[in-house]
Amino acid sequence: MAVMIEACHDPLAFLVDRLCCSVYLDGTGNVCLGFSRRHGLTDMMTAQGIARSNAGVLRDRLRQSQGAPEATRPEPAGTSMAEHVALGAFCPLV
Repeated sequence: MAVMIEACHDPLAFLVDRLCCSVYLDGTGNVCLGFSRRHGLTDMMTAQGIARSNAGVLRDRLRQSQGAPEATRPEPAGTSMAEHVALGAFCPLV
């Protein structure tokens, strides 16, 4: 129960610091999560649930901190968007 209270208190910090996800806005303003190959399904599902539940708050915080490196995710050089999606590097929340 303490985890959910912490996640609801500051969802961006919880996603970035505790779950080690990249949280950023795509070109259309959607909240996206970036996972590494070491993330397990449980962590990914937890992160998606938190991001969906707090999408408005996350969107506002990310817009306020557009220049902060921990809140945004640069596009990888040399890969197309289709390759980026196919590799599972991010999960857009619609």
